[in-house]
Amino acid sequence: MARTIQQIKSAMTQEFMTDSVIRERYGITGDATFDGTFSAVSLENIWFSIVASAIWVLESIYDVFRSDVDEKIAGAVVASIPWYHKIALEFQYGDSLVFDEKTQQFVYPTVDPTKQVVKFAACRDVGGGVYVLAAAADSAGNPVALSSGVLSAFESYLKQRKPAGVILEVGSFDPDLVRVNMTVEYDPQVINASGELIADPSVKPVEAAINDYLHDIFFGGVLNKTKLVDAVQAAPGVKDILLGGVFVKSAISSSYETVVGNNYSSYSGAFKSNNLSGGITYVLSL
Repeated sequence: MARTIQQIKSAMTQEFMTDSVIRERYGITGDATFDGTFSAVSLENIWFSIVASAIWVLESIYDVFRSDVDEKIAGAVVASIPWYHKIALEFQYGDSLVFDEKTQQFVYPTVDPTKQVVKFAACRDVGGGVYVLAAAADSAGNPVALSSGVLSAFESYLKQRKPAGVILEVGSFDPDLVRVNMTVEYDPQVINASGELIADPSVKPVEAAINDYLHDIFFGGVLNKTKLVDAVQAAPGVKDILLGGVFVKSAISSSYETVVGNNYSSYSGAFKSNNLSGGITYVLSL
């Protein structure tokens, strides 16, 4: 933003008054100020005013130029993966897009956050196209599949906003279900044989640690066995653990499958535990 003429002039005169050579030539001493030393009609004052005015004009021109550049940048579509993620979250269920002649883009006339039902999105480059996973949120803020009506409207919305020629696929599913087989060596002074916290029997630290880990995996992320073990190991009363296996079931699977290797990418974009108590065995710490 351009400075005022007075701000520019003050910056110059302050430098002028602190220069040792100038102070010696003009005989300036002590804390003398520019306005106190030179009259309003002095040659020095007039020259500083002229130069400050010229600089102000130049800075004002730069401001206009910057504004034009910013406007062009804002109107340019860079169809990157982050851009697809951004527009997915901008979807407003029940509203129609309109074409903006100025930006040459489809936009909503009014932004209404109350209609933005897509709360989670993950976009993947699948070679020649883009795959978009999306989900709404339940009352607890956890991902859930979009209803068929919302999903149809969402697909139509993305097709209007995407660049022409891009192949786009959209999916929305309930979270992948996760089960574990795990032996936990516990401290009997902290948790009991049922895995309950002695100080608060309503809490099962191991199950809470697993659920917290699954919840904290970012949408579209990967379940990592090592991080799962680390999360359980840090739970109160846990001395040691032996992970027997991790099993997952996606929305399109009829049964659970064993996770082979250390990582598993969710089909739905999110994870949810199922019947953890049935797979956890507690043994006393020796």
